[in-house]
Amino acid sequence: MSDSFIEAYSALDARMKIVDVITNNLANANTIGFKRDFAHILQGETEFDVGTQMDLSSGDLIGTGNNLDAAINGEGFFAIETPSGERYTRAGSFGVNAAGELVTKDSLRVLSTSNQPIAIGDGKVEIRDGGVVTVDDNEVATLKVVTFDDPSKLQKEGFQRLVWNGNPSGIKAVADPQVQGGYTERSNVNAIDEMVHLMAAYREFEAVQRTLKTLVTDMNSKLIQELGRLT
Repeated sequence: MSDSFIEAYSALDARMKIVDVITNNLANANTIGFKRDFAHILQGETEFDVGTQMDLSSGDLIGTGNNLDAAINGEGFFAIETPSGERYTRAGSFGVNAAGELVTKDSLRVLSTSNQPIAIGDGKVEIRDGGVVTVDDNEVATLKVVTFDDPSKLQKEGFQRLVWNGNPSGIKAVADPQVQGGYTERSNVNAIDEMVHLMAAYREFEAVQRTLKTLVTDMNSKLIQELGRLT
């Protein structure tokens, strides 16, 4: 198999991966706290690959009227407890589990500034500005909000959760988090922009596909010629 064929096939596969990234962005255009991914081509000596980078820019905040919703207006991420360790999210649509603890939509416990789950118990629960959690107007905890010295070391884990792959010392508590109670943060995906990117990616895919078809046709022709010489 020729180097040209391998390179063209690799380029085609890379364009398909870019299409997958963009379609995933579009599928999450209405997902609370979702951060879009930007994909770019990485070219080696004979092959292509795709690198991705997360766009951590803020999405628009929307008022929900729900006392258990919270959004960060600025830097930072909510900290949550998982079986695999601490994780981070911008999806601040919370609830209360059967044990009376503040949890995410997928039932993971939200952490306080004291690094403990937030016990709610009975009563009227409200998340107020600054991330202060109250029960019957009495303050019981404050949401833990952190930032990172190198956000490029954050990796998506699913369900709008992020895992930190850097040194623990790179995690810093936000001293005065701009948390707004009764709000959630929209996805930062602009559907119109993503559709433009998708059409451009499809055009590139089709162009490489035509090149690959031409190479296959040429290879078949040469193979037929060689077989003809042997007969």
